[in-house]
Amino acid sequence: MDVNSFEILHSLDFENDSEISSSNAEPNNGMGEDCRVTRGKRKASNKPESPRKRQRRTSGPTEVAVEAVTAKGAKRKASTERESPSKKQRGHSNSCDISEPSGVAVEDVTSSCGPSTSNQNDGSSSYSARTSRANFEAKYLQLDKLGEGGFGSVYAGCRKMDNLPVAIKHIPKADVESRSMVLNGKTYTVPLEVLLMLSVAHGPEESAAVSLLDWYDLDQEVLLVMERPASSVDLLNFLNDNGGPVEEDQAKNIMKQLVKATIQMHSEGVFHRDIKAENVLIETCSDVPRVRVIDFGCGCFAKKGSYSDFSGTSAYAPPEFYIRGKYKTGPTTVWQLGALLYELLEGYKQFTTTMFLRRKMQYSCEMRMLKVSRDCLDFLQRCLVLNPMDRITLEQMQRHPWLN
Repeated sequence: MDVNSFEILHSLDFENDSEISSSNAEPNNGMGEDCRVTRGKRKASNKPESPRKRQRRTSGPTEVAVEAVTAKGAKRKASTERESPSKKQRGHSNSCDISEPSGVAVEDVTSSCGPSTSNQNDGSSSYSARTSRANFEAKYLQLDKLGEGGFGSVYAGCRKMDNLPVAIKHIPKADVESRSMVLNGKTYTVPLEVLLMLSVAHGPEESAAVSLLDWYDLDQEVLLVMERPASSVDLLNFLNDNGGPVEEDQAKNIMKQLVKATIQMHSEGVFHRDIKAENVLIETCSDVPRVRVIDFGCGCFAKKGSYSDFSGTSAYAPPEFYIRGKYKTGPTTVWQLGALLYELLEGYKQFTTTMFLRRKMQYSCEMRMLKVSRDCLDFLQRCLVLNPMDRITLEQMQRHPWLN
């Protein structure tokens, strides 16, 4: 990053919309109907609130607004305040910059479309949706609601034939971005989220991403039926239950799995775009907790070039998006993993990119005060480098002494 760009960071007032929307500091985000941005509040819980949860909720800016222009030209604000899965705001995305996943043929995706227990390929293509609600109700039992928001609702459930735990995601048709594709001479219209999940599926014992078991294209909504790992909790609640920073070895185990998972996703041509605590499950049924990645609703197919439309949680948008209005696959994922690692090690504060830009020196001091090894601190600091060209890569993360 040149000197002028660095000075811009410290002169910007991220609470002042006019400064963000002026000069080269305005992100070309299109945060209207062409972009889905999730806000970042914490997940509600029925448990008594711990001091740690109260601190996390009140830390950082409560309204750091980014001015955005809708498709009709009217302006609206998208807050970087974090929001739980039960409160996410998502809109329809018509212009997500996506390309076909490199090196992944349609036939390859079809043949690896989920766990062997799903019986998904019962005479129909993975790309061909079921269209009968009666068929869904005959096959699955829907239970308690897990989350609700602008994107729809997610329910716990089970498959009747074998009581397999599942998660059932209801998405209104208006919020579904689809792709048309031709397979064996037949045209299919498939939700992008389905395509992304099929692309990264390698079976429940191998894939870090949760598997898609079925999907239903109904009159008013699309249903996604996914595996629901037993004895699992999302990383946000895992942190809250821990009541403070996690042990360095535990953070290392989580990060090692996430780095491997994101490298695998990118190799399959999938860019998740929303890596954060709410979208990471921890399976706690073994001595070494297993990491699973959920919610590909903000994802797209990866490409080598830059993106200008951001879809994801604005609190974790990389700094280059705020400075230049553009971002790339690898550096963005590294930034989000660094933000997540900071939250694991700090234990109380929520990370937000805008606060980092305004208080870079304070963050640098806080990182040096963490009770972690020198290798761990070096790993974290190299993830949170402002200039994406100087930021560590996923492959370098995997080879870093801290993870080895």
